[in-house]
Amino acid sequence: MNKISKIIFILFFFNFLEISASFSSMKNNIIAKVGNEIITLIELENKINTTLVLTNQEINQKNINNIKNLSLKKLIDIKVKQSETKNYNIKIDELAIKSHMQRISKQLNLEPNSLEEFFESNRISYDQYKEEIQIEFLWQRLIAEIYSSKINITEDQIKKEINEFSSNNKKIIEFKLAELEVSYDNDSKNEIVNEIKNSIKEIGFSKSVLKYSISNSSLNEGVIGWVNSKSISSKLINEIKNLKIGDISKEILGSETLIFYKMLDKRINEISNQTNSDQLRKNIIAQKKNELLNLYSNSHLSKKKNNILIKLQ
Repeated sequence: MNKISKIIFILFFFNFLEISASFSSMKNNIIAKVGNEIITLIELENKINTTLVLTNQEINQKNINNIKNLSLKKLIDIKVKQSETKNYNIKIDELAIKSHMQRISKQLNLEPNSLEEFFESNRISYDQYKEEIQIEFLWQRLIAEIYSSKINITEDQIKKEINEFSSNNKKIIEFKLAELEVSYDNDSKNEIVNEIKNSIKEIGFSKSVLKYSISNSSLNEGVIGWVNSKSISSKLINEIKNLKIGDISKEILGSETLIFYKMLDKRINEISNQTNSDQLRKNIIAQKKNELLNLYSNSHLSKKKNNILIKLQ
C-alpha cells in the first residue's frame, strides 16, 4: 500500500481524526487509552493488516471495514491483559511462544526461520504480533495461577461419571472439537452470527478462529482436543452428536458469548480395564478444568475492563 493509498485508507477509516495533521504524525496518533496503556493508529492499522494477511484476505477497504471495530476491541482486550499481567511476577513461556510461531509458519507453508521475513515483506509488524502472543500466554498463566486452586472437582463427581459409563455401556463416544467463541449482545447477535458464518464460508474455520475468537484456544486454531459424550451438557450433545467429521455446528448461546464447534474427529473408547478407566478419569478432570479456566478468564477480563478507564480519543 503506497503513501497516497494509506492516506485514503485513513480518510475512510477514522472520521474522528484531524486530516490536517501530517501523515507521519497521524500514524502515531493515540486513538485510545486503556488505563496507563495506549493504542496508536499505527498499532490498529497493523492489527487489521496482520489479521487480513494471516487469514489470506486482500487488504482492501471492504475487508478493512469488516474488521476495524473487532480489531480495536481485540487491541483493547490485549491492553487490559497487559496492564493486569504487569501486576504479577509471571515469566514468559518461551517454549510456548516458539511452538506457536512454528505453528503459524506451518499454516503459511513457511520455514520457521523465515516467518519474520514474511511479516516484513507484507509490511506488517512481526514485533507487535509476537508481543500480543506473549501477552496472551502470560494471561493464560495468570488465570491458571489465580484460579487453579479454586477449581474443586470432587472425587465423588468423577466416580459418579465413571460408574455411569461402566454400568450403562462399556463404550464411550468421544469427539475431537475445535471452537470459535465470540462475545455478543442481544442487539448485535444476528449480525455477529451471520458475519461468522460468512467468514467460515469464505476463509474457513481455522482462519475465522484467528480472526474472531476470544477463547484461549484461539492460540491453537481453536482446537480443544478430545471430549467424551457423557461429560458435556445435553445441550451441546444435541448440537454436535450428528455432525460428520468436518461439519460445523450452529451457534450455541451462553450468557455473554456464543460458540461454534467444528467436528475434527470421532472415536469410541471401551471402558474395559483399569488403564482405560484411569485415562478416562484424567480426561474428565482435564476437560472440566479447561472449561472452568476459560470461564474464569472471561469473567476476570470482564471485571478488569469494567474497573479500568477505557477512553477513545
